[in-house]
Amino acid sequence: MSADTRPEGAASDRTSSREVVMFPGGGIDMNNMRETPLLDTSYMRRMSGHLGIDFVSKLANGEVGSDPGPYQASVAALTYACTRQRYGGARPMAVIGQSSGVWAAAALMGAIWIEDACNLLMIRGDLIAEASARHGEGRMLSVVGPSPDETAAIVEGIDGCWVSGVMTRSSVTLGCRLEVREDVESALSAELNANVVRLPIDFASHCPLMDGVADELKKAMGDLEIIDGADTGAVEFYDCFTSDPGPVSLDDLRDRLALNIEKPFDLMATVQSFDDDALFVESLPNAGIFNMIRYSGISRRRIIKAA
Repeated sequence: MSADTRPEGAASDRTSSREVVMFPGGGIDMNNMRETPLLDTSYMRRMSGHLGIDFVSKLANGEVGSDPGPYQASVAALTYACTRQRYGGARPMAVIGQSSGVWAAAALMGAIWIEDACNLLMIRGDLIAEASARHGEGRMLSVVGPSPDETAAIVEGIDGCWVSGVMTRSSVTLGCRLEVREDVESALSAELNANVVRLPIDFASHCPLMDGVADELKKAMGDLEIIDGADTGAVEFYDCFTSDPGPVSLDDLRDRLALNIEKPFDLMATVQSFDDDALFVESLPNAGIFNMIRYSGISRRRIIKAA
């Protein structure tokens, strides 16, 4: 897609100099999406027509949660729609994408088209399903209560379970093989008195059960246009899987979009890497990001709830 066919409402290079928009991944609660008043937007309708999937009806009925492609694409379209509604022609200072949220973040930044993002998230979903069949069926758990180090110490002793991501000072996400899930839950509950929640995802990402997905996704991304222009230079792009958080260059963006599915993430470290004057904005009402940021040690006054 060329600049001459830029979608209606595409962002300009004006910037809101302190705001950082947070884009969640596929672990978002389906109920939170159904409760969003902006569900039926022009962007959602456009993506529905583009991909031939009635996201609005499926989300309203809770019908896409077990299908990673449509679910990820609908999350991306909805979070993009909500943030475009907020900013109009302005731009935030930076965007942060967690897991599949990197695609919507890159689209809001102006580096890729939202249509391309949703197309590739559909392919990403097929690759996730293939990896699950190849490496073994997996599940994801949210662990609340212990510190990340305490949870990691327990998980290291369980074959087939890994820390997929650090969310806050007292919350991590785990990826595990289906057959060890109950053992993991029992160990964490007994040894750390942790609250373990089963995420509504029928696979385990950001762990070895996704090996091979990135390489295949890079092949599918061969024709992806990374839009290099003044409007992208105004917004910094962050993903969450590096141990040294910082903005990603456009030259590295393609690899980071693909690798994100295989690498553990650290949302807390990414959020904490910003200066004290940064304001964090939810990209979707009721996404739960408010608490993720708050419990990473960020002042409530620096968090802007999505409207």
